[in-house]
Amino acid sequence: MKKYDLLKVLGITFLVIMLISWVVPAGVYSNSTFVSQEATSPIGLYDIFRTPLITIATFIQYGILFLAIGGFYGVLNKTGVYAKLVDRITDKWQKKQKKFLMITVAIFALLSSLFGLNSVIFILVPFFATILLKLGYKKITALASTVGAMLVGQIGCTLGLETWGYLRVVFYQMGYDITMTTLILVRIILFLITVLLFALLLSKNTKNEDKKAKKDEKVEIPLYEENTSKKGFVPLIIIGLFVIALLFVGVYNWYYTFDLDVFANLYETVTQFEVNGYTLFDNLLGNISVIGYWGNYDIAVLLVIASLVISWVYSIKFTDAIDGFVKGMKEMLVPALYGMLASIIFAVFLNMSSNFVYTIVNQFTESGEFSLPGVLGSALVTSFTYNDFPTLVSYFMNFFSLYDTNVIPVVALIFQAIYGLVMIIAPTSIFLLVGLSYFKVSYKEWFNYIWKYALLMLGVVIVIAFIATMLV
Repeated sequence: MKKYDLLKVLGITFLVIMLISWVVPAGVYSNSTFVSQEATSPIGLYDIFRTPLITIATFIQYGILFLAIGGFYGVLNKTGVYAKLVDRITDKWQKKQKKFLMITVAIFALLSSLFGLNSVIFILVPFFATILLKLGYKKITALASTVGAMLVGQIGCTLGLETWGYLRVVFYQMGYDITMTTLILVRIILFLITVLLFALLLSKNTKNEDKKAKKDEKVEIPLYEENTSKKGFVPLIIIGLFVIALLFVGVYNWYYTFDLDVFANLYETVTQFEVNGYTLFDNLLGNISVIGYWGNYDIAVLLVIASLVISWVYSIKFTDAIDGFVKGMKEMLVPALYGMLASIIFAVFLNMSSNFVYTIVNQFTESGEFSLPGVLGSALVTSFTYNDFPTLVSYFMNFFSLYDTNVIPVVALIFQAIYGLVMIIAPTSIFLLVGLSYFKVSYKEWFNYIWKYALLMLGVVIVIAFIATMLV
């Protein structure tokens, strides 16, 4: 990857948005009505230098998340048994590389579709990527089968919180009856088609790749050290599985998705427990969030705690554990930086009361009538500029209110699928940019790798959306 490749791509993207802001008038939705400001709301020259700093300050939670992931793997490397576990799995699948590749794609896509918790799923990326790289696959293949598959799963989201789950919340606030099973059969079909086509892409691009790679020099694997230990890796597996399972339960909002308040009630019961009038656990636990409402900071905290537990179990000296954690963070420093800067366009609009995106969306929707091209265009523009889906749907909820109740599920389906599709290819995709930086794959190389698939999937989404309109 050429030096500063991603930084150049981000810079060009920012400058393009800056130029558009000087040409297209700004607008805003007020009480379900678009209000044009008539004048533009331009991004000034000073903002070129100010916005990156604001972006880092606003989205530092992503930086902390990825640094914590790096630190966690740094401690794993100190145990010596992590390398032993990786070698054991690699040896087992040495003659079945293609099968392991497809299993990896299925795992990441399915987890993303069912849960939609990319911040948690990304924790698994270094582990699976290490095995794929040791099996002889190229870095872009490891990127595609992990981060790429995770983003593919968003297109065909079934029960995922970060797309359909948040759509359900917004529609509920607007009085629309949308559940997690609305159009579920259509979304399952979309998921299957999406993953199948992606698997075919990988299969075509990796033909004989593993066999050729055996003759090449040893590849440098990020967040991995060849280390040996006589200790067993079973405790590591148990701790790792427990942490991942706990994070999935803790971050997935069960109330937003299925109206389950069992965890909220349990939290209230525990925190309100008193001993002689003293709320013992409330004070003992501190400011821990309710299960289902955990965020990136909570994930980072749990990874730090897990690192300490693993260090204790494997008798790693505290200073050695710190050294490993710091070394892992250093390896993830640049990816973490890109994880924050990926939201540079989003940060611009967060600080504007009105902007040109509303004006463009209004051009697609001003008739008030449902139009497949109009909804598609709106979804593409908003997904590119508002790369945080919960914010996207909340900021444009007035846009959804333009349509009749019967087509709302189709509108939701389109926004979900298009958002996932944009995140696969756009330079404003947080996890894509982190993945590109982590694997040291250039944006140009990835774009050439994925654009045909993205274009094909756009056609698939259009066809399925059209069919869905016939079913509602």
